[in-house]
Amino acid sequence: MEGESKEELASVSNLVTVFENSRVPGAVPRAHTPEAEHHRPRCRSPPPTGPWEKPDVEEALGSGPRTVSRRYLSSLKNKLSSGAWRKSCQPDTCPEPGTQEPEKRIVQELLETEQAYVARLHLLDQVFFQELLAEARSSKAFPEDVVRLIFSNISSIYQFHAQFFLPELQRRLDDWTATPRIGDVIQKLAPFLKMYSEYIKNFERAVELLATWTDKSPLFQEVLTRIQSSEASGSLTLQHHMLEPVQRIPRYELLLKEYVQKLPAQAPDRADAQKALDLIFSAAQHSNAAITEMERLQDLWEVYQRLGLEDDIVDPSNTLLREGPVLKISFRRRDPVERYLFLFNNMLLYCVPRVIQVGAHFQVRIRIDVAGMKVRELTDAEFPHSFLVSGKQRTLQLQARSQEEMISWMQACQAAIDQIEKRNETFKAAVQGPEGATQEPELQSEELGLRAPQWVRDKMVTMCMRCQEPFNALTRRRHHCRACGYVVCARCSDYRAELKYDDNRPNRVCLHCYTFLTGNVLPDDKEDRRRGILEKGSTAGSERSLMCSFLQLIGDKWGKSSTRGWCVIPQDDPLVLYVYGAPQDIRAHTSIPLLGYQVTAGPQGDPRVFQLQQSGQIYTFKAETEELRGRWVRAVERAASGRSPGEPSDGDLSD
Repeated sequence: MEGESKEELASVSNLVTVFENSRVPGAVPRAHTPEAEHHRPRCRSPPPTGPWEKPDVEEALGSGPRTVSRRYLSSLKNKLSSGAWRKSCQPDTCPEPGTQEPEKRIVQELLETEQAYVARLHLLDQVFFQELLAEARSSKAFPEDVVRLIFSNISSIYQFHAQFFLPELQRRLDDWTATPRIGDVIQKLAPFLKMYSEYIKNFERAVELLATWTDKSPLFQEVLTRIQSSEASGSLTLQHHMLEPVQRIPRYELLLKEYVQKLPAQAPDRADAQKALDLIFSAAQHSNAAITEMERLQDLWEVYQRLGLEDDIVDPSNTLLREGPVLKISFRRRDPVERYLFLFNNMLLYCVPRVIQVGAHFQVRIRIDVAGMKVRELTDAEFPHSFLVSGKQRTLQLQARSQEEMISWMQACQAAIDQIEKRNETFKAAVQGPEGATQEPELQSEELGLRAPQWVRDKMVTMCMRCQEPFNALTRRRHHCRACGYVVCARCSDYRAELKYDDNRPNRVCLHCYTFLTGNVLPDDKEDRRRGILEKGSTAGSERSLMCSFLQLIGDKWGKSSTRGWCVIPQDDPLVLYVYGAPQDIRAHTSIPLLGYQVTAGPQGDPRVFQLQQSGQIYTFKAETEELRGRWVRAVERAASGRSPGEPSDGDLSD
């Protein structure tokens, strides 16, 4: 056992040596053993069937030039979601060779696998990532940003394990006789494992980018081939090595679970080890939740694209519950007509398929709010499987293709209605007294502004107490009116009034209190705020703009490979870029909040191209001249930094 352990430690050390030598052309490896090419930790359990062990990975990768298949990635994610892989290791059935304490042997294996894992991270970060980045900087054959997107936050993961986790494990094992415990160490460091969620949710996109640029750039492929054929890589592809971080957290949980099971009942480390196991499990769930949320947003964005990205329906907090074709029973036509429904958690969209499906696939005819909606079955011999959807905006008679489909639609609609009603109950509870009588959290009208109000607690409401729109963590957050104490959204509290109890200083108030305190129905500078977010006429915007001109819109973000748009940064909204179809349009095609975006050069090498990048979102523009591009870059950089510019001089920015 001891000899075997020393050989494995030596192989890990040699593997790191090979990594370092492989980065220097012509360097001769100082030491190498066959195990270094393909070091894997020993498993004392029977061969597992989960996705975390090497045999399954190799089967998924196949022979020859091995790449990661989409089927394998899907299987990997599904098994992580189900938690079935946790049953793949049965520690109690494992043989216990030798006389060493079983818990110490598990710690030894944890250390050995961590050493091998850090060696893999070294290969990913210090070899693949750094060499590709250096090549991108020197040759300009492929963008640096593509390399950074492929490797995500691998540098942070590598530094954490190499500089903190591995040294702590090594010190604890070296001092095992005096301090036979690791639970406290893992407890302290386990919360940092949540950084894996960013890497995991970016993994599928990274693999797609890797495949795209391997085909697109010969120099990119040349760098990969050179590293992959080295002894350091063990003749494995980059995709294969990129799987290691995805598999690592479940491996920690398996080993720690076995460690807890092997500990004696009265062991001093038992309580800490169990807490550490709970933290590791939380990290695994956090990573899986990141995958689920990213998939939800991606699916939602695809649905919005099919609907034409209309601003009044695009909301990242929405959840698509069901979609599909139905037949609309018409009062004027004899035969029903085919229509398409999208049911979200807060609205039902009644759509017509477009004849020419360029960009949007459907045109939204009717939007019915789920709040106040009712659904029931119809008894109609002429139209079997029909049901009625009645809402505030419209009543529809619809026909499904079968009884089962009708029941499914009705159940989905009723579930959405029940959820909205449950949310309304929390709203009512916020304004109900202990005996059920309605309280007025706001002060009496004559006392508004004279004394501080009692604030309604955030957790008591789920929607704005003025407009009753639901709150969410991204786009509609909670605010308090300083006059009445209501919990309101930003739009309903975007007003300021002087309050006597605060020495007549202007405070944030809701529209209701603003009207009472100031006597104004609506402030002049808020008139446009009551309209749709994109309903800012481009003519008015051009006359009072910080920057405006035509720009070429490049890439699939705009629904076409390339199109031309009239772009405006208004003076009264200096942190937003509006994109119109033409200078006389009264409604913008889209708007981009510029705060936090980075401005970079375009990938085509054209000096007239620039890009806006933030959190994976990339917009590409092309100006007519280099001089115009320079002015746009300066204007956007100023808005992205949050600086509020003064009035521009004549001819300074406007085109």
